[in-house]
Amino acid sequence: MTERDWDLRITARCLRDDLGLDPGGRAAAEEHANAHPMVRAFLERRGQSPIGQETFRCGTEVTGRPLYTLHAGDDRGATWHQESVPNLETDHEPGIVWLLGIRPEHDYDGLCELDLLPATADYQALIDESAQRFAQALVEQVPELLALAQLHKGRVVQGLIADTIRVRLYCDADDEAPLLTVAYSSRPLPNGVALLRRWQTRLVLAFFGADEIGGLSVTNDIGGEPLAADESAYCSFAP
Repeated sequence: MTERDWDLRITARCLRDDLGLDPGGRAAAEEHANAHPMVRAFLERRGQSPIGQETFRCGTEVTGRPLYTLHAGDDRGATWHQESVPNLETDHEPGIVWLLGIRPEHDYDGLCELDLLPATADYQALIDESAQRFAQALVEQVPELLALAQLHKGRVVQGLIADTIRVRLYCDADDEAPLLTVAYSSRPLPNGVALLRRWQTRLVLAFFGADEIGGLSVTNDIGGEPLAADESAYCSFAP
């Protein structure tokens, strides 16, 4: 699948009522590719374009949102590209295409009668999943990057946290007082984890530890080279 700037998710109501799945599970459509032909059509077509070719007129009139139909055999689905998520406590807009509902046998009227739009619980699930993925990535990837920087002292090493945040590390070659510098990009990559507010603080804490946070210094270079325009960097003597 090509890189995209939006997530593909299924509402809890659609998971429960239309697909017969546990609504408490993950809402990412990729997790349910084998559940129904409509989910596979959703992944294929909305993975290429966030909107469809056929406006779902009834659904659009009822919800006040630009909905589109999706076909899988005789089944009909409704999708919505939500470009921004109000009240979502993130530092950037994730962009979501929702699979809102499914009905068999060309049943557009039945599709229109569904409670189509995402509920508060759908947005909370997004926040919870994002927080869990980011925390797990920090636990697993930060130690690996620190070890890599130690292995290649005197050289800048690169990494990617949670498939989203580009980082660079530099560990000074001075064994008596090795200075560790960590730079990170403020421009998250598309189609990664939705970053919650204060993600930068969590990232820095993961690399330097809470005990070192007071001794950190802001720097404008890494390994003697200037930072990229979208980078911020901190340094401290490695423990």
